[in-house]
Amino acid sequence: MNIHKIKTHILLLSTCCLLSGCMAEKMSEIGDGPKISQIQNPTMAHGYAPVSMPMPAPSQPEHHINSLWQIGSKAFFKDQRAGKIGDIVTVAVLIDNKESTSFTPSMSKETKTDASLGNFLGLQSQVKRILPHKFSDNLPTKWLDSTSKPSHSGSGKYNLEDKMKFKISATIIQIMPNGNLVIQGHTEFKLMNEVREVELRGIIRRSDIQSNNSISSDKIAELRIVYAGRGDITDVANKPWGVQAVEKIMPF
Repeated sequence: MNIHKIKTHILLLSTCCLLSGCMAEKMSEIGDGPKISQIQNPTMAHGYAPVSMPMPAPSQPEHHINSLWQIGSKAFFKDQRAGKIGDIVTVAVLIDNKESTSFTPSMSKETKTDASLGNFLGLQSQVKRILPHKFSDNLPTKWLDSTSKPSHSGSGKYNLEDKMKFKISATIIQIMPNGNLVIQGHTEFKLMNEVREVELRGIIRRSDIQSNNSISSDKIAELRIVYAGRGDITDVANKPWGVQAVEKIMPF
């Protein structure tokens, strides 16, 4: 057995191991469907990293003795809104975006060059002496004659419409040095053999939270929303992973 056959067998064995690993999870879901994930601490999840943003310079608050009102306070009485790590805030997501772009590029250019060379320093007569008559009699009067007329035209149109409306509860997972709050919410619900997942992350100001501990999505900075699924419907809607792999490596 030569080295080429050994490499081929190793490649086939590796492919079989990869296929068995990818299909094991799918085979385990037959009859039961995908499992709902366990509730876990989001800061302990794989890939989590604290949010870091530019912060203003720290300042020392001024306290006035025997004064009920302190400079920098946003309310006279104690604020009952969410503001500590672990507090829950309700996010009302309302997205209605419409984008439309159309363009028709057109380009046209015409260039013409015409140059004739007469009896230039007597060289033309010398050419007739050197070349035979059948060539010298047919010498062109224009030594340079070129025409260029490139043109390009095209058209394109782009339409996009996104609509999303739902509510989700999120937990404060980080308090930034300037007082802004980092929130994250994750919801899963299972219907038949399909699990739908909704995840939301972003940065909010405590002053934007309403008295009922709710906030609208347009008040969230660095908003990230993931709406995905796993199960029978998703498997049918998505391309098989083999087709996706081939499309990724195909150069054409």
